[in-house]
Amino acid sequence: MIETKSSSPVAETADTPLLGQLLSRKFLCLMAAAFLAYANISVFFGFVDYLHTLPVPPADYGLLIGALAAVSLIVRPIISPFFHSGNARGLLFLGVGLAVCSLAAYTLATGFWSLLLVRCLHGISFAVLGTALMTLIVEVIPREKSAQFFGYLAVATLLPNTLVPPFLPFLEAHLGGFNRILLVFAALTLLIFPLVFAVTGKGQERKAQDGSSALTGREIIRNLQDMQVLRILAAMLLLYCGHALVFFFLDGYGKYIKIAYTGVFLTLSTVGEIGIRVIAGSVFDRMDKGRLAAWSLLGLGLAYIVLASVSGKWIFFSLGLVFGLGWGVAMPVFNGLMFDVSQPRFRAFNINLGLQMFQAGFFLGPLIGAPLLARLGYGVLYMFCAGMSLLAAVLMLGKGEEKNAERSKDGV
Repeated sequence: MIETKSSSPVAETADTPLLGQLLSRKFLCLMAAAFLAYANISVFFGFVDYLHTLPVPPADYGLLIGALAAVSLIVRPIISPFFHSGNARGLLFLGVGLAVCSLAAYTLATGFWSLLLVRCLHGISFAVLGTALMTLIVEVIPREKSAQFFGYLAVATLLPNTLVPPFLPFLEAHLGGFNRILLVFAALTLLIFPLVFAVTGKGQERKAQDGSSALTGREIIRNLQDMQVLRILAAMLLLYCGHALVFFFLDGYGKYIKIAYTGVFLTLSTVGEIGIRVIAGSVFDRMDKGRLAAWSLLGLGLAYIVLASVSGKWIFFSLGLVFGLGWGVAMPVFNGLMFDVSQPRFRAFNINLGLQMFQAGFFLGPLIGAPLLARLGYGVLYMFCAGMSLLAAVLMLGKGEEKNAERSKDGV
């Protein structure tokens, strides 16, 4: 049975009205910083078209596209133990500096090797920036509203994917090319500096430093022996693998079953994800998060089964909204559950591990799914996704109401 563990003094905000927490300067500034951090990734929606203008063989596009995520996937778990509230601001500023330099460096890279080097640097910068930002955000999340706050954080990171791509053709026409767009986004990324500096002054950082230090190897091993943490991480990995197989192979599936404009499916899923988090986010924390995650995974499993044999376009597009609702519930609830079961010292580390499951899912999903699709077809591919979703639900089922919040006082 999953039980919540200790809560840090920072997180004990039960006496503060929720609206006040949501509208606090610190929370809003960190959400704006998260939006800007993910905006400099969303701008690469047009990266493939840009590669067509360079002397790079199409066969190498995949490596150049995936290099950023691959490097981030490797670097983030290595650096996460060294991030804590006392050094997060300085490391975040380092990540911002590296990100700005990376975006500017694309203007100098014209061949495969130079672009690969820049993509790797960008991946490192995103790992540093994202890890530091999450370390700061975890400090302001109230324990009793963890899922709801992670839902709002997810909205802040989803919005760039919704808002940035439609504006890219306009920006390219008026700025004179993709490279200049990247320079503009490099300048926008610099806005993270004042946003974070405004809410993490030197006095606050020094105070945090007094009680913070890097995790030791023994502490990391002890944390990873916690079966609650391992079950959540495994279920998250299965969830994101299925999500990736929809994202990467949906367009081909639409053509296979003769349905055009498959992008509408993803638009509806994004609407569903954002909508459920904004409208019903407050409900997430009033329910048993383990069971809520399990039920959302069961619903996704059924949706995959329908997707595997769908033929009509109306059912197909309706499934986009269904998947969005399922993902919109499961993802913040998983993060909230991880926050709740983790001891305060491990919270930022475990949340960053959960984010790594997203990267791992988007790497392993296509790696396993592509040969499965080639041999057995789309129907089997999405039945496989259904199986992963149901297995993830089994990992979460049977977990009762979260207990022992009173342990927060002694840190057990």
